[in-house]
Amino acid sequence: MIFVTVGTHPGQFDRLIMHIDKIAPKIKEKIIIQRGFTKYRPKNCEYFDFADSLEPYFKKARLVISHSATSLLEFVLFNKKPLITVPRQKKFREHLNDHQVEFALFLDERTGIKAILEIEQLTPELLKNYNILARIDRSKLKNLQSFFIKLFKEIENEQRK
Repeated sequence: MIFVTVGTHPGQFDRLIMHIDKIAPKIKEKIIIQRGFTKYRPKNCEYFDFADSLEPYFKKARLVISHSATSLLEFVLFNKKPLITVPRQKKFREHLNDHQVEFALFLDERTGIKAILEIEQLTPELLKNYNILARIDRSKLKNLQSFFIKLFKEIENEQRK
């Protein structure tokens, strides 16, 4: 099973949900989507808006596709599952800035979590065959924490302008 989650951000993430729904018939695997506030209702996938816990879906999933939130670190550390991240992007009005893009690229470079910036890169072949586990050891979390501190300070400074 493939599990797609967009979190609880109040903005739309139609770009991801619509694309997954479009390619789902070519995958031949059950796909469940947590669509949050996204208005689009998938036709080829099971879906729900919110749940008290996503843990049961993470445990059952063969592959997880997620927005690029900091909660990914917890997922990577505790659920040894392949993960693809698709960051919300400012240019699509999915978020106020591109901090998710920066975070996704950082994770891609440092941990092996696959970051998808162009939705067309999310192909049926990739989803059928993707099985790479992220590499994060607890001793390197300090680097990630430093990255977050720097990123959040940059965002604060940008918003003050």
